[in-house]
Order: sequence, then structure tokens, then C-alpha cells
Amino acid sequence: MTTNAPVALTIGDPAGIGPELSLRIASEPAFMPEQPLVLIGSSALLRRVADQVRLDVELRPVQDPAEASVEPGAAYVLDIPMDAGAVVPGAVSASCGQAAVDAITASARLALEGRVAAVCSAPANKEAFNAAGHHFEGQTEIYANLTGTDAFHTMLIGGPLRVSLVSAHCSMLEAVARVKADRIKRILGELHSAMRQHFGVSEPRIGIAGLNPHAGENGVFGTEEIEHVRPALEKCRAEGMDLSDPLAADSLFAAAEAGRYDAVLAMYHDQGTIPLKRYGYVTYAAGLPIIRTTAGHGTAFDIAWQGKADPALLSRAVALAGSLAKTAAAAP
Repeated sequence: MTTNAPVALTIGDPAGIGPELSLRIASEPAFMPEQPLVLIGSSALLRRVADQVRLDVELRPVQDPAEASVEPGAAYVLDIPMDAGAVVPGAVSASCGQAAVDAITASARLALEGRVAAVCSAPANKEAFNAAGHHFEGQTEIYANLTGTDAFHTMLIGGPLRVSLVSAHCSMLEAVARVKADRIKRILGELHSAMRQHFGVSEPRIGIAGLNPHAGENGVFGTEEIEHVRPALEKCRAEGMDLSDPLAADSLFAAAEAGRYDAVLAMYHDQGTIPLKRYGYVTYAAGLPIIRTTAGHGTAFDIAWQGKADPALLSRAVALAGSLAKTAAAAP
């Protein structure tokens, strides 16, 4: 990978807000990244959306991402053909799900080949994926499949917080069942490596949230911390990781915001995401062989193609992808 390789931004579900956000991030100075950006998706669909929301942008087709540059008012596009005229804004469809997967596939290939420095994904729709025959929990799982990755997890970044999750999109019963020593150890290993390699923190301090209230109070409110969490921490500390004991989540996040920890491991989805909501968060897929980020919001079908969508959060995800790529490239 060359140090000036562009970031790739897949435009997400064509019927959602992703195409509009992508065009604005590519062309408006308030949201443009510092390094070149190439959009991956249907040129015809992007032209239709630009006309619909009255966005003054010049679409420039490229065959190679290296052709992209930083230029206000222009969006460089690697075309992924689809029947753009058939797209209904705000409607779930198999064709839109397939188009989103096609863009993801192209971006993964480019990243693995080193032709883009990193990938960022505009929001896509899981129902549309399934309608198109792609049965994945989300975009990250598709990237994992395409890159042959079995061990990975999602990191959430917002304000001063960097948070990893032991479980994400599953029921609470399943979330509790996933709190096992082997899984915790794996995710801590991925988090520790990501903090060092991509975030540039040589000796990351990681705070550990307990599963139960008050982290179980030594077994009074549950034994998961004793039976599963602490054994994992002991093994990780033996490998040189700086980890807290399991802590009550309500006080842990306050300590992390104050700078006591460089990252936090949360035991389940809402435990980790609720503290981040006030900042808005972007996500990073730890464990993949490529750098991939996205924004912590959905396709917002209710406001699709209306010129109402705010690009700020997705632009942060694009900037993060570029920043992580530069840190990784500079690492010894």
C-alpha cells in the first residue's frame, strides 16, 4: 500500500441516506477528508440522488482509485452498475441489498490489494442483504467473510471513549451466554493489538466492565466475573496487557472519560453503546486484515433522498479510517 492511497467509501444501501452522505463528504469542504476519497457504488444512482437533492457536484469516474484527488465540488467514483432507475427511496429491496454487497466486495478486494489505504462504509440495510440472499448480521461480517477472517469484533469510538464489545447484535440471553473466558481473551487480544498498531498507543490501559451490577459483588449478584471474566484477565495479564479488574460499568465509563483508561471492554451491546450516544460514535472492525470503519447510525429510510441527512458522523468515520491508515503505515 502506498502512503498516499485513497480511502474508499462504499455508498451503502442505494435507497437510504448513504448516497447523499457520500456525495457531500466527497465534495463539500466542511466534510471532505484530508486524503483522496473514492466512492464505490453506482454512478447512475449517485447522479440521480444528486439531482434529487439539488447537490452541485461533478461525478468523475475512475478505473483505478489512484486517479482520485482532493478537489471541492468533485466526487471520484468507481462504478458498480445497477438498475438505478428502479430504486425507490426509503424502500427495502433485494436489488439494493445486492448493490450494497457488490460495493463491499469491490472495496474489500481493493483494500486487500493495497490499492486503497482503508475502507469506510455508508449505512446499509440487513433486511435488504437477506432479501438478496446474503445472510449476515451486518457489513462487518461480510468483510470478515471476504477477507477470510474468523476472529474479529467491533470497536466503538466517540469523544474520549474507545469501547469494544464482547457481544453485539444478539439477545440478552445470548449476550450472557457469550461471556466466556476464551471469547473475552480473544477480544482483548484484538483490542490490545488494534490500540498498538492502528491507534498508536504503545501500552494501552484497558478498563473491564463487569457483566452484573457492581461487577457481581464477589458472587453476590452473579458469578460470571469469578468464573469467566477473571480467568481471562489473568491469562491476558500474563501476556503483558495492562487491565483493570472487572468494574461496575456506571463508574468505569466515567473513569475512562476522565482519561484513566485508553479503552474499555464492555460485556454486551447496550452497556457499551449507551455511554457513547451523547458523543455519536463511529466503529472500527478490530481483527480484520484491512482497516474498515463506519458510522453508528442506520439508513434512515424516512429521510432518504430529501437533503436532510447530516454527513458529520460518517465524515468522522472517513477521517478515522484515514488516520488509522496513516498510523499503521508509520508503525515500525
